[in-house]
Amino acid sequence: MIKLILGLFYGLVYGIAHVIPGLSGGTFLVIFGCYDTVCEAFALNFKEIKKHFFFLLMIGIGTIGGLVGFVYAISFLFDNFGVQTSLFFMGLIFGGLPLIFNIATSEQRFKPICAIPFILGLALVVGLFLIEKSGAFENDITQTVDLGFALRIVIYMFIAAIAMVMPGISGALVLVAFGVYGTLIEAVKTIDLTVLAPATIGAIIGIVVGARLVLFLLKRFKLMVYSAIIGMVIGSAAPVFPQGAGLNAATLIGVFCFAAGFMAAFLLGKNEMKKKKE
Repeated sequence: MIKLILGLFYGLVYGIAHVIPGLSGGTFLVIFGCYDTVCEAFALNFKEIKKHFFFLLMIGIGTIGGLVGFVYAISFLFDNFGVQTSLFFMGLIFGGLPLIFNIATSEQRFKPICAIPFILGLALVVGLFLIEKSGAFENDITQTVDLGFALRIVIYMFIAAIAMVMPGISGALVLVAFGVYGTLIEAVKTIDLTVLAPATIGAIIGIVVGARLVLFLLKRFKLMVYSAIIGMVIGSAAPVFPQGAGLNAATLIGVFCFAAGFMAAFLLGKNEMKKKKE
């Protein structure tokens, strides 16, 4: 029962992360120790799906709840408690790092060459953030909904969905870059099927392709892939770092929010490491 409740929580965080440009849902799956399991499900490994069916079902329910239910809630939290909310997510990110290190080094230790994918992963995430912050990405496109527009939505969502599977990379930020983030958020709010239908098609194909690509790389280059993942996870703290942080009451409360997020992820990771040793 506890595992199912945790699955619902993991799904909620995963879904919420996809609503916020800069946050990576894949990062939190790694932090929670269920990244491989979810990737196997995304890659349509029916043996793994059957083995973890109810756990994956709860993650799925939580993800939908996070994506749909928190479109309004997260906007409210960031608008009114931006510093505290950002620091809580930062706490989750850093609190999960010990588990990622443990998973990465379960078979062999890091080597000096691992610094290369680590730096590349870090640079990729921070670079995307700096480009977005500079205003280089175009504003949301507005077009008549026709076959051409629907095809573009499929392609954009396909690429964003691959990013959503990758730890450290924000699928929402990719959609911002393509200029369709606002369009999709509004479609979720209004249940506009002319936009949601092609977006769903692109997302499903992208998630399957992305998951199979990640699993392929993990099976052959586990240490190198996790080195890049650690770089991307650490880099994902940059876009989450709160604007307005300083010597004020919001930051003081935010420190406690950071500690709460850190301890939540750390204890969940510690429990996951304990289960893996048993």
